[in-house]
Amino acid sequence: MKSDRCQKNCCQSGSCSMSAFVETFYPVNQRDERKPLQDEGQARACSLPEIASLVELTLIGSMTKEEAILAADPFSIGAILRESGPFSREQMDRGAPERLLKWSDEVRSLKIFAENVAYPLEQSDCLTGTTGLLLLREDHWLRNGHLKEIFEEWALQYSSDHSGVQHPSIVLRERLLYRWKGHIETMLHHLDEGVLGVALVSGADLTPGNPLEEAYLLDLRDIQLEALFRAALACYRQGMENRLEILIPYPAGTEEWTHAYELIERVAEETLCHQRRAVTYRIGALMRVDVSVEVATDLARCADLLVLDCSPLRHYAHSWSESMIGNLEAKVESIRKVRPPIPLRLSGLQNAAVLPELYRMDVNEVSMLSEGIAAFRLAAAQLELQEEADGANRYYCEG
Repeated sequence: MKSDRCQKNCCQSGSCSMSAFVETFYPVNQRDERKPLQDEGQARACSLPEIASLVELTLIGSMTKEEAILAADPFSIGAILRESGPFSREQMDRGAPERLLKWSDEVRSLKIFAENVAYPLEQSDCLTGTTGLLLLREDHWLRNGHLKEIFEEWALQYSSDHSGVQHPSIVLRERLLYRWKGHIETMLHHLDEGVLGVALVSGADLTPGNPLEEAYLLDLRDIQLEALFRAALACYRQGMENRLEILIPYPAGTEEWTHAYELIERVAEETLCHQRRAVTYRIGALMRVDVSVEVATDLARCADLLVLDCSPLRHYAHSWSESMIGNLEAKVESIRKVRPPIPLRLSGLQNAAVLPELYRMDVNEVSMLSEGIAAFRLAAAQLELQEEADGANRYYCEG
């Protein structure tokens, strides 16, 4: 018998995969609106045909967008998205995962950033649904990316074999600067007026107290900042208004922070001059996840935003342990006491299963590698929809 929820002619013969999925996995008429599927023991849509069924049911008005979002499996959506092109026979099926994720973006308030996207961009849609891009490994990119040769030639001037050289080559500096500027300008074009966050090159692998290495780091950061500001100014002249976030990596305290902050402001003044207002930027701190509470709170008082690097926790396949969550919660709580409205972002995330804990801690921004973005987009929307439904139920019960 043809279902009144499906308008496909194939349902007359009982062969409609959409109706079969709906009746077996998602009995719409038998469930409470927006009740968590795991509480009802129902399976979630975890294949391309099932996702396509949810989207089609929504388009014909048999289900709401919110119901479709809640019915999908966030831990499968990434694989479905990657496989939808080569394995789908129907154009409708290929566009279904993207449409569902777009609906989830409309109900999600959590800001999601792509992290360390490969250059050149292998997939033009890898930034879809994100607030911006976060580049945290510029050191690694310089040593392994398309600027490797010119960077190595420039860096050779600071080796012990060239200690007699009093002034680094201006020609090498200019070549590195303009190639770097072109790289950043390309990223800004891909972002289409989104946010670009860039961590300054780190001196973590340098020898403390070595004058040559200290000069190397200072000069390299100077080139990086000038390239960043010149690229942003060039995009502004083309009618784009990108926002920059410049992150000072792993400062040991406010003194180290202040030195880097002053360098950023000096380069901005010298590069932008009277056009300084044309480039919008914020200065933040990139902190390790094991940073002390004292350092975190001190930096919260002077930074425009804070980013906690959680990449060391990636090897945990599932949710974090209670002790890890407790330590992180203590840092977040201390930061919120000092600066309640400060943007707080967790980077290096891998598993969307940690999202409930992050919402409970009042973390409002996250970043991860491109392959994990789809899962976070959908899982965040589901959590916010469920929280809204729970709030409405409490209101009616109390009333």
